Amino acid sequence: MKQLQLRMLATFVLIFALFSVAFGIFLETVLGNYTRSLHSELLVEQTQIVGTLLQNSADGSDWTFVEKELDKIDSFTEDRITLVASDGVVIYDSQLTAVNLENHLRREEIQEVLSGEPYGTGQRKSESTNEELYYVAVPIFDESGTIAAVIRLSRPLSALTVSQRIEQSLYVFILLALAVAFVLTYALTKRIGRPIDAVMDVAKKLSDHQYDARYKGKGFGDFQKLGETVNELAESLDNQMNEIKQNDERLTGLINHLVIGVMLLDENKEITMVNPVMQEILSESEESLIGQSYVEAVSSYGLSHMIERAYTYREPQNDEIYFYYPKDRIVDVNIVPITSKKPGEMNLIVLLYDISEIRRLEKVRTDFVANASHELRTPVTALKGFAETLLDGAMEDPVILKQFLEIILAESTRLNLLVNDILELSKLEQRQVPLALQQVNISEAVLATFQLVDQKVKEKNMTLELVEKDFVTLHTDPNRLKQILANLINNAVVYTQAGGHITVTVEKTADQVHLHVADNGIGIPEADLGRVFERFYRVDKARSRNSGGTGLGLSIVKYLVENMNGTVTVASKQGNGTTFTVTLPI
Repeated sequence: MKQLQLRMLATFVLIFALFSVAFGIFLETVLGNYTRSLHSELLVEQTQIVGTLLQNSADGSDWTFVEKELDKIDSFTEDRITLVASDGVVIYDSQLTAVNLENHLRREEIQEVLSGEPYGTGQRKSESTNEELYYVAVPIFDESGTIAAVIRLSRPLSALTVSQRIEQSLYVFILLALAVAFVLTYALTKRIGRPIDAVMDVAKKLSDHQYDARYKGKGFGDFQKLGETVNELAESLDNQMNEIKQNDERLTGLINHLVIGVMLLDENKEITMVNPVMQEILSESEESLIGQSYVEAVSSYGLSHMIERAYTYREPQNDEIYFYYPKDRIVDVNIVPITSKKPGEMNLIVLLYDISEIRRLEKVRTDFVANASHELRTPVTALKGFAETLLDGAMEDPVILKQFLEIILAESTRLNLLVNDILELSKLEQRQVPLALQQVNISEAVLATFQLVDQKVKEKNMTLELVEKDFVTLHTDPNRLKQILANLINNAVVYTQAGGHITVTVEKTADQVHLHVADNGIGIPEADLGRVFERFYRVDKARSRNSGGTGLGLSIVKYLVENMNGTVTVASKQGNGTTFTVTLPI
């Protein structure tokens, strides 16, 4: 801003200086012309007066009286007086000896007078005094009216110009005017520059993204309006930037919470943005991905090929590809070209949706339909076969009739259990089973479950043990809790050999209760541990069917525990027993 003030000050001072110099030159010229004209007129008048005084004093032969009169006049004037005869001979000169002067007949002022003019003037450098002079000559007539002589007064040209004192006064006035103009201009530019400086400071802060900057100065006229306009601009920018930040935060929050991986590639095929899901899919951190080429970041040939096609053809790409690294995934890929900030350039949005779980669930659903059909087919086929046999005449034999009816009853009971378990599992999956919450003593629930399997335990000469490390009451549904325990303990009884031992341990932490159901039975192969909670999945299919189970018990346990906001895990080693652990929040 100081540079602007200096430029304004220099401009105003220069303009005023030029104006002052021009005015001084003009005034000096005008004064000089006026002074020269005035002095010329005065010299003419003086010369005419002298000529009038000398009229009729010349007789053409004796100029003694005239010379005396001229000496008297010379004592009263500084002008040079010269008396020239009509033939050009110098009779008298107030500054030089007349006899030493040349004939003046050819002088222009003399010629003008002799030619009949009332007076003559001339301007030239005097040969006798070597000085630039201004001459005025008038005629002197004798008694007959004939020109007897010419009286001439001359004055240096320097005496006709403006006096040096006036010139000095003029220059002093110009210098004083320049000084005053400098002070006034400096004060004015400072007054003008202060609001401009404040406005420029606000504008610079706005350009540096400091949108809270405001003009608080006091200007005048348009400068105040300029400050108010800048404040309105700052307010508008502040509101717009706040809105942009809010939108950016919303967009960032939305992108970061999407279950879809999002990656933005610029026109140089470099990654400019990734969300957490994309980082997890690519198994890389944001710091290692940003600024990197997609070729280096993406380990899937299929995805790289689709991105390259999108850049080449500038068209959206969609396909389902497999990721083999860092782990096996099935990913739905959508690549969308978007316009870049620069015309002709293109960015890409890469969207990756991990559909591995969807495909797994689809397979589970397909397997469930197949397994359910298979499980239902067995009792239905048995019922149909025995019914047809009876209708074909076997019912006439009481022994066979009773035997077949008992089988039909058993199969229908099994079919009923299977259908009920399927319906129960369906409700649990959809969380349609309400929980009747109340305070439940865990140990009492375990002991009540022991009574349900007491007959089977005695038949196999097994032992049941409750280990209560902590006294725990839980706010939950007692029936659902007993259903969980019944399934787990019944499985332990079924898959533990005669004489085996089953232990149920109750313990708690600060905010959780842990129920461990452990047996020393046949155990579960390590390859099957991850699938035991699947519907209809059996490790030993023949033994499971012989036990009367439907294959849905552990699936029901899993969904019941999840409905109670808990977890269930299994640990086992083939031949060394199995431990199921249910963790529920207190």
